[in-house]
Amino acid sequence: MRTVKIVGPQERVDERDTPHPRMQRGELGQRLLRLRTSPSKDPFRRIVRSSNATDRRNCLTWVMGNTPDGAVNPERTEVPDPVAMAKRIKGVARFLGADVVGITYLDQAYVYSHRSGDSASRGEKDGDEVKLPHRYAICLGTAGDYNMYRANPSRISDAEYSVGSALTCVIGFNLAAYIREMGYPAMAHDSGHNDVNPIPLALMAGLGELGRNGLLINEKYGPGLHLFVVTTDLPLAVDHPVDVGVEDFCRSCEKCARLCPSHSIPFGDKKEVHNGVERWRINVDSCYKLRAFHADQWEVCQTCVVVCCYYKRDTWWHSLALWLVKGTPIPLRQLVVKPLLWVDDLIWGKEPHYRVRWLDYDSAYTPEEKPCKVPGCVAHSPSWKGKKARGRARQIAVQAKG
Repeated sequence: MRTVKIVGPQERVDERDTPHPRMQRGELGQRLLRLRTSPSKDPFRRIVRSSNATDRRNCLTWVMGNTPDGAVNPERTEVPDPVAMAKRIKGVARFLGADVVGITYLDQAYVYSHRSGDSASRGEKDGDEVKLPHRYAICLGTAGDYNMYRANPSRISDAEYSVGSALTCVIGFNLAAYIREMGYPAMAHDSGHNDVNPIPLALMAGLGELGRNGLLINEKYGPGLHLFVVTTDLPLAVDHPVDVGVEDFCRSCEKCARLCPSHSIPFGDKKEVHNGVERWRINVDSCYKLRAFHADQWEVCQTCVVVCCYYKRDTWWHSLALWLVKGTPIPLRQLVVKPLLWVDDLIWGKEPHYRVRWLDYDSAYTPEEKPCKVPGCVAHSPSWKGKKARGRARQIAVQAKG
């Protein structure tokens, strides 16, 4: 597939080498370690992230992750038609609350090789080898609340990201239980028990394309999806990768790279092959380190989600723009993309800022304010422009030590 470029051998990733376990071990600095392991200032964060809770039993994802899988019903439902069964399972997932659903074969390249202590549960230990013999992966996603995400960076967008992810876990938990009741093994891979990497599986299941920001970009919901995976042996027809024009759009856009406060998103064309895949590679360390300096205001940066041209309200003009990009022959897509980028900047702004009030929260974020507390940081300033300013902001963000 043109938009999923596997150009070399792929090796299974050790979950212990992913960002959250590294944060837990203090490898990304003491500030992040304290942020990861201390009770959060916000109750919403405490009820969805067990390491930030005053009592883990108040965290639903921790409870689900430590609940043993139910037994598989010995009376198996026969599956004479995998196509019909795939349609049924997608209908069940949508009934349970999923906005998008796709199915793919479970490629072992996207199953972690070893577990980390950060997600090991149900009697598992740090460093245990992952053995997942299931054949299929059901990838589902729920759309984040548009207005709450637009409050980024704030406690409001934090709440949507954290609680939205937790509620998606509930959908996956119920879907896995539904399949086991049909007589087939199934496992929900939530934040408390995660053996797979959801983004590449979602790409193979046709839920979207990989964007410049390193996230899955769905045609309708952009990068604003909470992803979840259920693996199973239930016979299912699989979906395939899609080409909706995301890669062609990202190649010209660079909006997320320009506005990323930690400058973790690369400019230019794809030039790097990582683990056999040609992609724009994100500087994960600088992305995570910046949040340690903002714990009083927010904990999760969603800038690359909010500014994405694909992340807009579901309106007729947005649908028209997507149709134009997808329907234009590939060699001519740039003729459509650049005018659409101009329109996006004109209507929503080159550096969009929004103030949102919700419950007793107020994002209190205006273009004149600079939430970055790192001395000398100019990443959020309306005057942020030019190589010198960008270089200074990046140097501070990347070299900051805990």
